[in-house]
Amino acid sequence: MIITENREKVKRKVKELVNKLKKELTKPERKFVMEMILGMILSGSCNITDISRKLREDIKIKDTSKRLLRMLSHEHILEIANKLSLKESKKFIKEDTIIAIDGGDITHEYGNGFEKSSKVRDGSKGEYKDGYYLNQISGYNEEEGETFPIMLEIYSILEEGFKSINTNSLLMIERVKEVIGKQGLWVMDRGYDSRRYIGYFLREGLDFMLRMVGNRDIKHGVKKVNLRELSEGINRRIKYGKHSRFGSKKVHIEIGLKEYKITVISYKDKRNKDSIIWITNGWIKSSKELKRRIRGYFRRWGIEELYRFEKQGFGIERATVRRYSKIKTLIGLTVLSWMLLLKIRDNKRLKEEILKEAKMEKEKLKDRPKFIYYRLLRGIRNMFSGIRELFRFRKKRRYKEEILRKIEKSGKLPFNQYYSDILGFEV
Repeated sequence: MIITENREKVKRKVKELVNKLKKELTKPERKFVMEMILGMILSGSCNITDISRKLREDIKIKDTSKRLLRMLSHEHILEIANKLSLKESKKFIKEDTIIAIDGGDITHEYGNGFEKSSKVRDGSKGEYKDGYYLNQISGYNEEEGETFPIMLEIYSILEEGFKSINTNSLLMIERVKEVIGKQGLWVMDRGYDSRRYIGYFLREGLDFMLRMVGNRDIKHGVKKVNLRELSEGINRRIKYGKHSRFGSKKVHIEIGLKEYKITVISYKDKRNKDSIIWITNGWIKSSKELKRRIRGYFRRWGIEELYRFEKQGFGIERATVRRYSKIKTLIGLTVLSWMLLLKIRDNKRLKEEILKEAKMEKEKLKDRPKFIYYRLLRGIRNMFSGIRELFRFRKKRRYKEEILRKIEKSGKLPFNQYYSDILGFEV
């Protein structure tokens, strides 16, 4: 009985989420989104056949698949999902929230002929394969110790209007900034160390922590010096953890015709050969604030966990649809599936019930996945295992259509009161 109640609570969460899109989506689109969100979570896959099986409709799986494939053509779902995700994630973002941006990829190991696919670097294997680029912005709050997604985009260098990877990334950053303002600390890896990004963050007055390549030049005093040489000359007098030390130096950087104050941070872990160089906005005196920013950079790796979860938990690389527009819709549905898990995570009582259903009490603590969303997925799947049907709204429609066919076949008048009472509407 309790399991049944919890199932209904999860369904209500799905309905609440989808109802926030009433203005943007039609009623058939909202029903489709509801089916796809739970179908993706229960199947762990973006494969339409796998999702169709989980819906357990009383029609052939191929007929369910045809309907879902047809609805995937509504590619505006990705834009709508990101818009809602950004709006909802604003309440999680605080002054000290870590905001990370990083690129990813989708590759198709067992298929070819995907529309607008190009050679992308598979980050997990270090090889170039056919696929698409991903771009994701995530947040991390130290108090909760959990990473959460903010935006997820997919793009191809072959699609119309594509300019560059940097342009796409800056457009995403701008969209997030317009909603959250100057809150949070932006952290980025070496791929974002161009003057274009640095200039943007400095002009907009955003706090950032950026790992640099050592071959850049920085203005120190009246002359330009190599960043690596400058870094090696910094006294790393402040201890960070058991094995690391760091130091900092106040310098200037020229962007266009204007000079900006920045702080160069030199960090060395004695277990590693090379040191790490960061730049951050402003002249920072406080070693406590410098440590917070260094800690924030290392939390950036949480975005890699998000990509891994999207591939393992939602199976975004298992999709077999070949139209680029349909793949974009699947990414949008992935964003909405994330939002459902976030809503469940924020409901303390429902979260506890679902974590119990994950049945991980007997496992050793070290074997449990630290990323809570894996456990939430397992709990939801266990909770819905053995269910006869996921949704009934299409069954009711098919039942009405069947009765109407019988009325027509039997020659009964369409206003027959007997059938009106059965159907619950005027026939």
